[in-house]
Order: sequence, then structure tokens, then C-alpha cells
Amino acid sequence: MAGKAGGLKGVALIGGAGGNSAVAGALHFFQDPSTGYTEVRGRVTGLAPGLHGFHIHSFGDTTNGCNSTGPHFNPHNKSHGAPSDDERHVGDLGNIVANKDGVADIFIKDLQISLSGPHSILGRAVVVHADSDDLGRGQKSNCQSLFLCCIYARFVVVMNSVKQQEMQEQELDAVSLDFDLQFNNL
Repeated sequence: MAGKAGGLKGVALIGGAGGNSAVAGALHFFQDPSTGYTEVRGRVTGLAPGLHGFHIHSFGDTTNGCNSTGPHFNPHNKSHGAPSDDERHVGDLGNIVANKDGVADIFIKDLQISLSGPHSILGRAVVVHADSDDLGRGQKSNCQSLFLCCIYARFVVVMNSVKQQEMQEQELDAVSLDFDLQFNNL
């Protein structure tokens, strides 16, 4: 993932919400422009063993914890489904599995989530739910119990790696770049 030129990258740092300070992790996003796929890789620790719904929600607002993140990101107004379904929300990423030690290793390769354009997931919330997602096949399609959440792209710089390399190779004449990086206390 790290060696691919020309892609967009992002990082989400995860912290527990709702009194779950033991939950932590990091997710790395990489969008390959040659294939259109976005890879999500990472690890979340401190979870209860088992399946947990994993979604991109519509808003990056956590002023009221995960309750203010809104519904699953769904710009095409589709029905809830599994990541492999044609009919699904863009934000439907299925379930992650925490092992007996509460660790979930994540690798997802998806064509619907994007780090650029009008339906970008940047600035939205990544949410891990306390319960499993039924993938649109039952009664709890929204995984009602929110467990933890994280906003990403508010605290990372996402850049095309080719442009980043070009900038590193150029001499800058009296140019200053200031970034106001703000971390949210999740």
C-alpha cells in the first residue's frame, strides 16, 4: 500500500466513545487511481470479542458522541446491504471481527468509498458498532448501538503521493505552509 505512486492517502485515529476509553486504533486509507479501489487497513483494540458493524456515517460531528454522526453515508439513496452487494450504502463496510483478545485486524478493498470527488468519505465519521451488522438481511440494519467512532480527515493531511514527491523535490522560495491540525477528544 505505501509504495504505490499517485494515490490518495488518509489516516483515521480511533478512540473510544461513551466511556470506552480502552478502545483504540488506527485505520489507513489508500485510493489507487489506476483501479478505483480504496484499501482500508488497520487495527482496533479493546473491543468485545465477536462481530462489530463497521460503517462510514454521514457526518463528522461528534458533539453528541456517535449519536451526532448521522446515518450511514448514502449519497445514492440505496438500501442497506453487505459490502459485496450492488444495492448498498456507500458507507456499508460490513462487520469486523475482534478476536478473543478484543483485537480486530482490518483489511477491506472497496470500489464505492472514495477519498476524492463529490461523494468523498473525507470529513465523515468511521463508526464501529457494539453489535454485528445484519448486512440488510434482518431487522437491525442500522446497528443501533453505537460503540465508538472516529472522525478522519479533520486531523490528517491527505495528499496525492506524486504531488507530495514533486513538492519534496522542489526548492520553495519564501513559501510557508501552515496546517491547523485539531484533534477531537473522542
